Amino acid sequence: MKNFKAIAGILLVFFLGAAGGALATYMIYQARLEHFISGGHKMREDVIVERLTRELNLDSLQKGQVKAITHEAHEGIVRLKNQIHPQIEALLTASQERIKAVLRPDQREKFDRIIAERKQRKSLQGGGRRD
Repeated sequence: MKNFKAIAGILLVFFLGAAGGALATYMIYQARLEHFISGGHKMREDVIVERLTRELNLDSLQKGQVKAITHEAHEGIVRLKNQIHPQIEALLTASQERIKAVLRPDQREKFDRIIAERKQRKSLQGGGRRD
């Protein structure tokens, strides 16, 4: 019986350690992802260039060229996003109005709250920001 308690205790400590390690790993990766997303296009460019430098063993001349190309690509993406953003917003608004037309009044109220929460989350995450 004493051996059973000792083994159960050891297994419990092992599983608690594994769970704690998994939780810590998840939290670290979550924080890194949030930092990456909130860092803007400059940080994303740097991460891409550093990863390519490491994986392709780029020399300093190549690294500079890749950095310039990556920067130009990001600027082009931002320009395209800025051009199509009004069209996307108009399409979303029209779709939301069509959805509201098929809902009952109580559902419309809930739908309006859902849309308001989405817009608030988007503004808090910098969704309206143009890098």
